Amino acid sequence: MTYNVLEFMKQFPDDDTCLEHLFVTRFGNVGEVACPKCGEIGKFKRLRKLPAYTCNCGHHIHPMKDTPFERSTTPLQKWFYAIYLFTTSRHGVSAKELQRQLGVTYKTAWRIGHEIRKYMSMIDGDNGLSGTVEVDETYIGGKRKGTHIHVSGKHMAKYLGEFEYRYNMRKTPELMFFRLLASF
Repeated sequence: MTYNVLEFMKQFPDDDTCLEHLFVTRFGNVGEVACPKCGEIGKFKRLRKLPAYTCNCGHHIHPMKDTPFERSTTPLQKWFYAIYLFTTSRHGVSAKELQRQLGVTYKTAWRIGHEIRKYMSMIDGDNGLSGTVEVDETYIGGKRKGTHIHVSGKHMAKYLGEFEYRYNMRKTPELMFFRLLASF
């Protein structure tokens, strides 16, 4: 069974739904979480102006803390959609494509892609590549007149981490999106 765009939009129609998903993934169901300050169970409500939940005692829980979206002003739904694009495409997603799909600036799209690649390599669980690893630049289209693809050494590890995540999940690609979202 494949997970398509319509199902994604049904599951995550707005930022509040995405924030609730993060809360449930990281802390459990809203009605079952004990407040770390007062100990009351199930008293958390969504704050209106902040992406957080609060208890009656005033203690706040921020589901986006320690995630790639922690200091981002980009809406959560756009982040989730970018993760969806990364996990459903066969060959990755360029920053230019994220810019077009999400309607954000190139700088924002590059950062989103960078953070998702970093996160994909972090949650893969394997030890990663070790020993001597040789990676060469690629020319697509024949003799140096086609498209030149260059990745600086500074960012190579993130691209290889994304490749490794895709390679390790190649037998169950339909689970890539859910595994990535469940890892926060």
